[in-house]
Order: sequence, then structure tokens, then C-alpha cells
Amino acid sequence: MTDISRKDRLRFRLSQLSRQAGAHLPELGLGGLLTVGGTVLLLQEKLIERVTEWLPPWLLVILILSLPIVAGWFTHFVRSRRKAPPQPVFQRLPFPDRIDGLVGRDAEIQQVKERAKERGIVVVQGAMGMGTSSVATLATWDLTADARKQRYADLRGPDRDHAETPLSVAQRVLRTLDRPPGAIQEPEDATAQVIDALTGTDRVLLLDNVSTWSQIAWLPPRVPGAHIVVAGTFTDELPQHIEPIQLGPLAPEAGQALLARHIGDERVNRDPKALGLLVDACLGSPLEIVRIGRWLARNPGVALQSLVDDLRNLSVVKTLDFVLNLSVRQLRPTAKQLFVLLAGLPIAEVDHRAAAALLGVPSAADAIGELADLGLVENVRMTRVRVTGAFPSGTPGPPPSPKDAAAWRRLVEHFADEADSFAALLPGEEARAWFAIEDRVLLEVLAHGSPVPKTARALARIADGLETWFRLEQRHEDRLRAAKALAEAAKALRDEHVQATAELRQCAILLTWGDPTTARQHFNRAARLRVRVESWPAELHLEHAAILLAAGDEFTAVESALVRYGQALSGGDLAGHSLRLINVAALLLRKGQTLDGDGRDLEARRLYDDARIVLFESLDLATRAEDDGAAAHAQELLALAHHYLGLRFDARSNLKDAERLYAETADEIGRARCLVQRAGVLLEEPDHRPEDVVALLEEAEPRLPPTGVSTALAHLHLARLRAGNAAGHRDAGLAALSPWDGIAEPRQVRELRASLSGL
Repeated sequence: MTDISRKDRLRFRLSQLSRQAGAHLPELGLGGLLTVGGTVLLLQEKLIERVTEWLPPWLLVILILSLPIVAGWFTHFVRSRRKAPPQPVFQRLPFPDRIDGLVGRDAEIQQVKERAKERGIVVVQGAMGMGTSSVATLATWDLTADARKQRYADLRGPDRDHAETPLSVAQRVLRTLDRPPGAIQEPEDATAQVIDALTGTDRVLLLDNVSTWSQIAWLPPRVPGAHIVVAGTFTDELPQHIEPIQLGPLAPEAGQALLARHIGDERVNRDPKALGLLVDACLGSPLEIVRIGRWLARNPGVALQSLVDDLRNLSVVKTLDFVLNLSVRQLRPTAKQLFVLLAGLPIAEVDHRAAAALLGVPSAADAIGELADLGLVENVRMTRVRVTGAFPSGTPGPPPSPKDAAAWRRLVEHFADEADSFAALLPGEEARAWFAIEDRVLLEVLAHGSPVPKTARALARIADGLETWFRLEQRHEDRLRAAKALAEAAKALRDEHVQATAELRQCAILLTWGDPTTARQHFNRAARLRVRVESWPAELHLEHAAILLAAGDEFTAVESALVRYGQALSGGDLAGHSLRLINVAALLLRKGQTLDGDGRDLEARRLYDDARIVLFESLDLATRAEDDGAAAHAQELLALAHHYLGLRFDARSNLKDAERLYAETADEIGRARCLVQRAGVLLEEPDHRPEDVVALLEEAEPRLPPTGVSTALAHLHLARLRAGNAAGHRDAGLAALSPWDGIAEPRQVRELRASLSGL
């Protein structure tokens, strides 16, 4: 049973009263506004009488005519002079506080500073608990104390057993440098952006808690006018050109000074020999010295020699376990239960509110403080807590008990509530900051191998929040990972509704990537969960239409699916109806292309006109629904319709608007498609410059998915414009069409394949 203190109860009650009072603030504000307004109305008549008595009529006429003009000019002048402070779009972690009084590491700190001025990357390496992060942080403060020039990224992920992938690390570093993390598909794509963000800025980028060199192998070897400091354990081999600053055990004198700082000089003077023996038992690890020091400080009656006698006949591992168990046995019930729960979690760290949810109490601050005082947990990244992971044998595993299942269920519900709340606030600054820290934790929660019963709906809400966040950042691989994890969890929990949603989400993502074959497989799984077509949700009909459109020219079946989708939508779903009309227009454009290729120009033109009308209606609905993504897609297809109708000026205008909207929603794939279209329009102009077309295509190519029609088209254009690398672009273009191998393919895919094969 948990032991909730009176302090926690009082804090909980006060927070309730505060929220209730805050809920009435709008009423108080409205009442005050009405009072002031009423007073002004009472005085208005008297004021007008006084003014008309003082001023002649002709002057009053001039004032009445000129006053609106002067007021408008003054308002414009004030607004033009007022500059809002620039707000970073992508949240980054604050730099760690300066560490004062670091014992026994002066030489290593000096080495870091000297090498940072001589070389591109400085690596601080040491075993866990040796203080690599502390040394790197203090050295960075000495390199620059200007907070505007400090950049910090903690690369330690939430998974205890697996290090963060290089791509995830690159995305985190880009966010630290205020760059869009979704703009890269490979870690190496981030190299140029890091150089561009740091060159000549005199900034120091500190990458903390690196696990392997492969995580950061993509970093540039040197950035002029900036420093990169890396701290970590490095379980793999470092390159030969990297000479790390190796942190070993503390010298005996430094270790004794560190231990003496915690237990006091009087106690040291009583038994100086035992002090040295205790430091030797800690193997010079600052973490273990601090742990023993804190335990001794809490137990002033324990003689140093008695602890030495207990440790004398134990092996190294048992020695460390002995000290750990001493600390655990002294914990109060709430702190002990929290330690057991944290140590048994599949995720390595949680924030303080999540820790309270684990316990089922309003606040876990006292329990966390007690654990931190004994060195059993560490507070990382502001208000996050992590069990000290130096000794896995000392951390208890998760026993399969009902209490643990209930704790995990509370944690999942907590994350679901948080994901709901912050997803509704996106793209706000606070919501971005929360998701930037928690997205990897949420992915680990979704991917938990043994989901607890009755958590399927909460997991679905977490996945919904992640989908909103990852779409905003255009991190499609993470979108697919979250949807796959949700599908597996829902299948294990036998929740068909949630599983169908997850399968449909994977289908939509794969269609965005240009992989209709795999998308069809996920669609079929979702459809099998709802055998009757009449019971399908609206999204299933929409994905069915998109798959049919991507996999061939079965126009009647596509039309039928879109009709069912429209019938399944509610009348007030403006965004849904906008998407329906966009797909109707895509169908009309595809039909027109088919007729155009068969020489039936008039019928094709009529279809293009119909698509144009439908797209204008869709754009109006998207604007009313404030759905910039749908509006961008409508503008993109409008550009195609105008291009087919020969209205090149309108097509260029639509592409410009689509690019702007895609950029505002950080949709790099959509913007890249527009760049390919612009290149195609430019190629049809007789006086075009080939280098301008190549510039557009080279900007688009890294942002496009590996497969799909736009990717193949970009490589076709590049193969024709860059004869020296035509073979490479031909092969890449054919590879982009590989999802259609062995299945029915639309006419445009067949024509693209023929054009590429004929190069």
C-alpha cells in the first residue's frame, strides 16, 4: 500500500482550489469590461457637449474626416515598428546548469577546452558513473558562458536495451539546431544542415550520453567557427582519427575528498584509514562514492570501519549490490514501491507526473526526492526521473502481479490523457516541447511486448497523438512504426476496432510513400476485421478508393468507393468532404489522361474542366475547415488541371500556393512533388534553361520517398538532362516503380516505365 503524506494531500487540495478559481477568471474579466464600458457610455454625452462648445463647426468637420485616416496610419506605424521576438519552431532542451566543485577532473576539463580549439570534434569517453557528462558540461561552460551559443542534445533514449538509431539521433540534433527533423530520410542527410547551422556562429554543440560511434558517424569532422563536444560510453570502436579523452577512476586522494564532502571532516578524522578502504571498494567510481557518501550521511551512527568489515569479504559485484540493497532497505514504503515500479518498467525514464500516475497518488515529488538523495535515481532532462543503471543485477525485474498491471494501466491512461491534451494544442510551442521529449517514450509504450488488458483504447489515443505529431514533423518512418506497434498491441488485446484503425493508418502512410502493394495488404487486413461493406468506417472506403486509384484504372470501382465514403461522412465534416472531392478530382484527371492518350481530346478537356470545378469546391471546404494539408493538395491538383487545360499562368500560381501551404505544414514530400511539377512545366517552355530545371529536381529528389510516380518522374527528367549519369537515374527511376511489379498498373506508370527503359 502506498503511504500518501499530509503534505501531498494538502498540495492536491490546493491545486484543486487553484483550478476552480482559474475557471472563474473569464467571468471576472467580462464583468470588469462591462463596468468600464458602462462608465465610458455615461461620460460620452458630457464629453461631446464640451468639445462642441470649444471648437467651431468647420474645424469639427475637418477633424471628423481626418481622424480615421490618422488613426489608421498611426496603427500601421505602430504595428510596423513592433517586432515580435522570434519563436523557435522546433523545441530544444535547455543547456545543463554549471557544475561547481567537480572533484579530481581539472586536467580532463582543460584537455577538452584545448582540443576544442584545435580540432573539430572532441570526444569524452568513460564508463558509466565516471562523470563524462559532468566533465563535458563544465568544459562547455568554460568554452562559452553565453546561453545563446550553447546547444545541447541528450541522446540517451527511453529503451533500456537498445540505443537510439542514427536517424533518430540526427533528427534530435537537427531539432536542437532549430532545423526540421522530418526533412531528412537518412542520417547523412543531416550533415550539411549541421554545417550550415553552426558555421561561423561560435556555438558549442554538446551531444551527451552517446552509446555508440555509429549514432554520430554522420557528423561533419570539422565545422569552422564552432565546436562539437561528444560525451558517452561508446560500446563500439572509435575511428582512428578520433583520439578520445578517457575518464578513468578517480585518484585515491580525489575519491577521499569527494567522500569526505558528504560525511563531514569530523567523521573522516575519526577513521581516516577506513575512508581510504571505502574509496577503494568503490573502484574510484564517482557515482558509487556519492552513493555510499549519501547513505552514510543518512546514517550518522554507522562507523566507517563497520561498513568496511561488511564489504571486506565480498566480490566486486556483490559489494556494489550490498550498498544498493542497504539503500533500498531504508526506503519508506512509497519510495520503495516507486523504485520497484521504475526499475521494472520497459521504458528507462518518465516525468514526475507519470511517476505519480504509476503510484496512483497526486504527487511523487517526496518519493523521488528520497530516491535521489540515496543516488538510486537521477533527475535528467528537467523533470524526468531515471533509475541509475550502473548495476542491472541490483535492479529488480517486473513481477507479473495484479499491482504491476494496475500501475502500468494507470501509466498508459496518463500518457493517453497527456497525448490528447497536447495534440490538441499543436503546433503550439508548449505542445511541441512536450512531444519532442516524450515521443520516443510513447513509442516504447506502444511497442510494449505484453500489453495489459483494458488498455487498447488508451493505446489508440497515444497513437493518435503521435500520428498528429509525426505528421506535423513529416517523420513518416515513425508514423509507420507507431501504427505497426498499435496494430500488434490491438491484435494481442483482441480489439478489432483499434486494430482496423492501425491497419488503415499503415495503408495511408504506405500510399504516401508510393507503395500500393504493401498498402493493399494492410487494407485487406482491416477489411477482414469488418466483413460487411455496410459496416466499414468512412476511412476504409477512402483508403479503398486511393488503393484502387494507385493500383490501376478501375474507375468504376473507385467511383463506387468514393460514393460510399461520402455516405459514411457526417454532413458537418468539412475536412472529410474536402478529401472526398479531392479524390473525385483525381479520378477525373486520371480519366482525362486516359482519353487524352487515346486521341479523344474534347472528352478529356471536359473532364479536366469538371475536375477544376470540383477542386475549387474542395478548396473552399478545406479553407472553411482550416485544413491546410487538404488545401495544399487541392492547389496541387488544380495546378495539374490548369496545366492540362493549357493555362500555364494559373498552373504556376496554384503550384506557388501549394508549395507555400506544404511549407507551412512542414510537408516536405508534398513540397517536393510541387518542385517536380514545376520542373515539368518549365521543360515545356521553349526558352527554359536546363540548369534551372536541374536545380528544382535536385532540391526535390532528397525529399521524395524512395518509391512512387513523382520519384520516377524526377529521375526521368534528370536522366535526360544529365546524360553523364543517365544510367544511374534510369535504374533509380525503375526502382521507384517497383511496387507496381506484378500487379495492375495505371497508364501513367506504364508510360513512365517505358520511357525509363528506353533511355
